[in-house]
This record gives sequence, structure tokens and C-alpha cells, in this order.
Amino acid sequence: MSKGTRRTQPADAGSSGGPRSSPERRLGAAEISEVLRERIALLTYEPGAMLGEVALAAEFGVSRTPIRQALQHLESEGLVVTRRGVGTMVATIDLPYLRAVYTLRLKLIDVIGELSPGRVAGADMRPLERILAEVEAMQASASPPDMRELARLYVDFNRELSHAIGNRPLREIADRLFYQTSRVWLQLAPDLDQKAEIGYVVDEVRRVHDALSRGDMRGVAAVRREHMVGLLRRINDFIGADLTAEDKDSGALAVGG
Repeated sequence: MSKGTRRTQPADAGSSGGPRSSPERRLGAAEISEVLRERIALLTYEPGAMLGEVALAAEFGVSRTPIRQALQHLESEGLVVTRRGVGTMVATIDLPYLRAVYTLRLKLIDVIGELSPGRVAGADMRPLERILAEVEAMQASASPPDMRELARLYVDFNRELSHAIGNRPLREIADRLFYQTSRVWLQLAPDLDQKAEIGYVVDEVRRVHDALSRGDMRGVAAVRREHMVGLLRRINDFIGADLTAEDKDSGALAVGG
């Protein structure tokens, strides 16, 4: 990443402080995959970090089989790569590829708004209310913002919104694309206006909560699209790349500089 983007130190896959399984309740491959996916999204595991099967098996208290299955799932999502004789590592961030991913995410937002009405009826709004209260508290705090915590809350926010997507294949695709792009913002966050970034998240969560409480999935889609376009413009401003007229209209991620 250009322009002095700050990075956290690479994490040891066996010492990330994640939840250890109790003898009575061991996590399955799908649950382990979800934990690892979130760690990748939050840069607990940075691009290029090695994910050792032995260390992960010891951490989760399982054999290497579910670990291998979890890593294979993450590889199918493009989040890790496995090289013979080397091992499995977190995939690097490929900006040209992510430009296409962001463009597809913008298209999917519109599709989600069309295909999902009705699913939100009677939805439990308490998780979103908790997330909104936490991001508002972060905005009001005089303490320096914890951008990793903000990113974690946004992952929670996305997870709750996934529940409102009635079309399962669409939900799975949307989740996969979200996790492929979520690391970009967190890598750039130290160099962005952090108070402003918190304000953007508060605004999005608040307006999405209001639309969802009305059962208005099209309204949810409109808010998410507006905020994604705004995010992409801020990323483009930071990277310093020139946008084509089409990019400016679509909010697609420009690459260069």
C-alpha cells in the first residue's frame, strides 16, 4: 500500500488471543473459518502472514482436519493462498482485483434491495441498536479513536445486515465480497480523518437501522450504496489516482499513484 500506510505487526496464528474451545464444545470447520475470516478482516493476520495448521489446531483444541477444511474454505474465498512446500498464508491485497470486487459489490447492493423485501419483517433490532450505541459512544468520546474496534463493529454490522437478505446465494456472495474488501479501509484508516470516518459509520448504521425498522430493504440498499461510493472516493483521494468519468459516477476503486 502506497503513501506510508501504517501496518500492525504480523500476528502469530497460534497466539492471537482468540476463543479457545472447551473440552465440552469444540468448534467445527465452519465456525473456525468464521473466526479466521474475521481476524483477516481486522488485520489480526496481515497480508502475507503464515497460518500454521499445527498452531491453529492447538489453539482451537481440534485435530488438523477441521483446520485444513477451514483453510480450504478461506482459500476458495480468496482470503488465503496455499503454496506447496511453503504453507498457507493470508492473501495479499491486490488493488486491481479489488477494483472489480468493489464494482460488483455496488451492483449487488441494488440487487439485494430488489430481492430482499419482506425478509426484515419482525427482525430483531437489538443487535443493531447495540452497535449503534457503541459507535455513537466512540464518536462522543474524547479519547483517541480505536479504529480496529470500529472495524470490528462494522463487521458485526455487516453480519446483522446479512441476516436480512432473503436470497441465500446472494447473501453468501455478498458476504464473500465484503470480507475481500474490508481490509482496505483498516489499512488506510491511520492516514484518514479518523473522527470523520467514525461519523460516516454512525450515519450509515443509524440510517440503515431506521430503514430496517420500517421494513424498507430498498432504503437500506440506498444508504449502503451512498456510503460505499463515499468510501471509495475517499480511498481514491488518498491513493491520488485519477478517476475516469465512469469511475466518478460509479464510485469504483481507482488504482495507481
